[in-house]
Amino acid sequence: MYFNKCKLLVSLAMCLNAYSVCFAQQPTHSKEEMNRFNQFRSGYPPETTEQYWERILGLEQLLADYPNTFLKGDISITLLNYYQHVTDDPHLLIELSDKMLALRMYSNGAYETAARILVDKKVRSDKTLLYAQNALKEALQKQKKWGGNGRGELICRDLLARAHQLLGQHDRAVAEIKTAIRSWQTREDLGDLEMASRQASVDKAKTHLLRIYIDQKAWTEAYELASELLLSSIIRTDIAELWSQAYAGKFGSGAGMSKAYVALKAKWDKKIIQRVEKKRISRPAPTFEVQKLDGEKITSEDLKGKAMVLTFWAGWCSPCIEEQPYLQNLKTQFRKQNVEFLAINIDQDSSMRRDMVASFRYQSAPLLTFALGDLQMRKAFGSDEIPYTCIIDQNGQIRYERKGLGADFSVAMAHQLEWVIGMNGTQ
Repeated sequence: MYFNKCKLLVSLAMCLNAYSVCFAQQPTHSKEEMNRFNQFRSGYPPETTEQYWERILGLEQLLADYPNTFLKGDISITLLNYYQHVTDDPHLLIELSDKMLALRMYSNGAYETAARILVDKKVRSDKTLLYAQNALKEALQKQKKWGGNGRGELICRDLLARAHQLLGQHDRAVAEIKTAIRSWQTREDLGDLEMASRQASVDKAKTHLLRIYIDQKAWTEAYELASELLLSSIIRTDIAELWSQAYAGKFGSGAGMSKAYVALKAKWDKKIIQRVEKKRISRPAPTFEVQKLDGEKITSEDLKGKAMVLTFWAGWCSPCIEEQPYLQNLKTQFRKQNVEFLAINIDQDSSMRRDMVASFRYQSAPLLTFALGDLQMRKAFGSDEIPYTCIIDQNGQIRYERKGLGADFSVAMAHQLEWVIGMNGTQ
């Protein structure tokens, strides 16, 4: 412990020295600076405190050697992230954050990083609130200047709400989260994937709001929000438990909880079905030829006479990977029907591609047929986004299509597939 505190004192001294001369010269820019920076931020994350210290001291020595390096803003962000792993002392965390923030040259997310670290460490301080407020200002400025889907604003408002909550300012915390959610709900300029990505952040914000309601024993608000999240949230972690707490709080006990859940789900499913039935289409699916992982070719002509669920995905696409277990469950649900499930990978071709696809298949969805395709094939289906998933009937007509994942995925896909099977008589 004494040794680590000594390291922190040395670290602070080095930061102060770097800051005192950081504007004395023109910014420096050399290959040596970049190489040394990459040395201490690349590769696998540190696993031990000593490994974190090695990187921290290395980066601070870089600042001492090149006090006006053009990288000092990026170095400050990296140092802030490393510091949180070597100390829980709130005073030291604030002091270190102040020193690192002093090195920033531009709006590079340093305030957001500092606020997140102090909030996660539950540092009850006006500085935590100040950092969160400045992070939100930066996010709003960036959004005004560069546009975007508003996810940065949502994250920073959630951080600010958590900072208010740490200081016991619950009403302000609730107000910030509601402002963030309201801002999202009024946006109409987002694509399907932007909506799906930001929906996950909104779900997290609503979950935070739900926890505040439960802490404050605002049971009516908690139950209404928990019911909404239980059925519509993409992220389901802990939601069922929170709903149970809200139910017991509102009704005084857990009696009748199972029956209430069944009724709630039936109501939600009915809304989904009414909505997706309006999205049924009929247009010819493009002809295609792809290669399965064993090298066998498969064509659209080979699949005539079957209903088919086809999806385009890539290894770098998180929603695509999240979708695969849902497709696996759908395949299990329709295992007795003559339905083909085809997952077409569109990553760039490489020597590792086949092994990567095989690994995803083994881990996520072994019942699906995985194949290798390309971007042109996806575009032929009329989509510039992934995951793109469609249902094709036995006559080669696209009957339903969707982009992104969404909380309604399983119910919507199952209902539309049942309709296609019944319509075509596929057994």
